[in-house]
Amino acid sequence: MKNAIRRSRLTILLIVMSMSVQAAPFFVSGTIKRTLSEASNFGGCMIELSTAVSNGCPANGWVSLDCNGGFHGAGERHYASALMAFSLNKPVTVQVDNTQKYNGYCVARRIDVLY
Repeated sequence: MKNAIRRSRLTILLIVMSMSVQAAPFFVSGTIKRTLSEASNFGGCMIELSTAVSNGCPANGWVSLDCNGGFHGAGERHYASALMAFSLNKPVTVQVDNTQKYNGYCVARRIDVLY
């Protein structure tokens, strides 16, 4: 009986922990394969990473940079950094927030150009 109660508590604890991990911003690294500028969809601009994003986001590598400013005011700067990295073929690390989305695609909160 005590083992069943312990297992139930452990199961509940693991479920709660996994739910909180999914709602936290996370980092994805890779190179930028494509850029997208769109007037009315996807927050105005996006990048496609060479790495799958997933964790509650589409696993196709696309991330919105929020150029229209619906979630934060840094999207245009993020897009400028992304274009520089894309032009120079430099790797990037992107902090993705899976609670903020445009047309189902998660929004980047930060972009770091590496090397």
